[in-house]
Amino acid sequence: MLGAVGMMAGSPAVAHDAEEPEKRDDIVVLGTRTSRDATLSSDRATERMSQSSRSIEQDILRAAGTYRLSDALELVSGSSQQNNRGGFADNFAIRGFLSTADGGGEYYTDGFIANRGSAPARDPATIERIEILKGPAGAVFGDIDPAGRVNMVSKTPRFAPQASASVQFGSFDTRRIELDATGPLTETLAARIVVATEDSDGYRDFVTLKRRVVSPSLTFRPNDGVQLTYLAQHIAYDSPFDRGVAAIDGDPLALPASRYLGEPSNGSTRARDTRRQLTGEAKLGGSWSLVGGLAYRTGSLRGFSADQSRLVDGHTLWRQRRERGYEVEDLSARLELRGDVKALGLHHPSIGIKGYTLDYLELLNRRNPSAANAYAIGIFNPVYGVAQPLPLLPSIDQRETRRVLSLYAQDAWEVSDRLSLVGGIRFDTYRQQLARNLVKATTVSKGRPVNFRLGARYTVTDAISVHANWGESFQLNSGSGAGGVAFAPEQGHGYEVGAAGHWRGVDVGITWFDIRKSNVLTTDPTDSNFLAPVGSLTSRGIEFDASLRLARRWQAVVNYAWTRARNDDRSFATPLALNVPDHSGTAFIVYRFDPGSGRDWSISGGVAYVGKRSGATDASGLVLPDYVKVKASAEIPLTTALTLRAEVDNLFDERYAQSSYNSFWIYPGAPRTVRASLRAQF
Repeated sequence: MLGAVGMMAGSPAVAHDAEEPEKRDDIVVLGTRTSRDATLSSDRATERMSQSSRSIEQDILRAAGTYRLSDALELVSGSSQQNNRGGFADNFAIRGFLSTADGGGEYYTDGFIANRGSAPARDPATIERIEILKGPAGAVFGDIDPAGRVNMVSKTPRFAPQASASVQFGSFDTRRIELDATGPLTETLAARIVVATEDSDGYRDFVTLKRRVVSPSLTFRPNDGVQLTYLAQHIAYDSPFDRGVAAIDGDPLALPASRYLGEPSNGSTRARDTRRQLTGEAKLGGSWSLVGGLAYRTGSLRGFSADQSRLVDGHTLWRQRRERGYEVEDLSARLELRGDVKALGLHHPSIGIKGYTLDYLELLNRRNPSAANAYAIGIFNPVYGVAQPLPLLPSIDQRETRRVLSLYAQDAWEVSDRLSLVGGIRFDTYRQQLARNLVKATTVSKGRPVNFRLGARYTVTDAISVHANWGESFQLNSGSGAGGVAFAPEQGHGYEVGAAGHWRGVDVGITWFDIRKSNVLTTDPTDSNFLAPVGSLTSRGIEFDASLRLARRWQAVVNYAWTRARNDDRSFATPLALNVPDHSGTAFIVYRFDPGSGRDWSISGGVAYVGKRSGATDASGLVLPDYVKVKASAEIPLTTALTLRAEVDNLFDERYAQSSYNSFWIYPGAPRTVRASLRAQF
């Protein structure tokens, strides 16, 4: 592999990748799509019917300075940042809904759920593009969710030689190196390897970061009808587990953003995640093909922390010491037959089978604080290393296992040149077992739910179309609540209606949605150490997205969302959904120009607005204030192969709360952050 990388780096670049030409779809592409592997992406019905969806490509991800998934989600309406699990999770909500408040919203990588149980944040170096698939039509290989799905498509081999390397330095002594090389080994075999390493002191006192990522892959294409891609990825993520700051008299910004309320002597928590994946496509003749794959993932999260528990006398914070030992093993498989049938128009049917097994172990030892042993720290003048905890006690020792098999079928029917219909059905059979070892109790649940989706799209003119989608969802919840009872599955249904316009260089869409789900997990209002299900959560709102590309020089992305997410569960002190603003929006602009050097320079800038949000589910009434955050960057080509980039995030050093779990776990947003990088591309 190393020899191949050397040969690729020394080979001349070619103008076009040797990939199949891409067919035009109706997911709006933000940026320039270089290649598309049908085995890793959303299905064809989504491409046609989900006009509120967006695909964020590599050039826009780089221009926007995307270092976490939350940075990319700013470019699309209707997403909101959620509690980041001590800095170790990509956690978000779409249209007001998330998976769990502390475990993270489920997201896909190459069509497989990538973070069931526990997984560290993905590194941008391995991502080719990010698909934000909205509404009931936003399906990924048969999955249905009325809110939407996120699918991150990995970088995979190409048969055109290409290599790049970059070094970056930034605020808080951040150092980062990326290497990416791909190209043919033979006429039928191509390889790629992506490596990234990052070290940072961080903007939070004592909260350092050490991240290592390596992702090799191979693509075998013996003929035009068969393609197999093997991809592996290993992530090592080390950082102190950090629950952020506490609110003072209801003010989430009372303490400096740098104030660390944990204990440095607890050291770093270690997250490890290893993924092995094989995907492929076989063309059977005519328009028919088989698409499928296997993904096997193992992961762990281990370490100690001091988590904020209670504020007494206005300045003394009691803490709870914890030791985590989480392990996950996840095996997924899928196979789909797809093709075209002419009958009263053109049908695009697909039939698929998929399944997974999950083995998730949660071990948590902790010691609750008390007046006799508060394990306390002063919030205004913290002195570390003085408070000594008592020995930890077993708190959670449970193993969850799942066996799930799904069958699905759908048809995207082009009735005429103007009218398209889609219908889908999904049947699941599952067995979920939760063994709570401390009390010697085991809960087993089984079920065979059936869910449907329906949609229609009508082209009013060559430029304007209207659409409507309706769908149901079913999702298993992990773990148990404060009483030890296993959580029931989450169920939901919802619809969207909207209109979209496509003109040369301009894509505009507006969508109204209305979604209701039951058993959505959030922070328990009576005991924040646990999660609890909301009886019913309804989210409705309006989303507006626009993208413009004018004469190669100007590119703009603009969005706005009004999201009213409310629950009707009276056991919660507030009906507001955690961390979901009623109003949010973003504008991002890229301008490219040639100052006379023969090479394009670029400058870009963006502004993001996030409205007021509920910061807790309890009676504290905590509200996170609204904020405006500005970013800017410039890229200067020094030679044909070498580019200098400078960027600044939070340009005006806005103080803001990024997200919260309760009044004591509020994660502050990063202050002004400056980065400079040098990128070589061959």
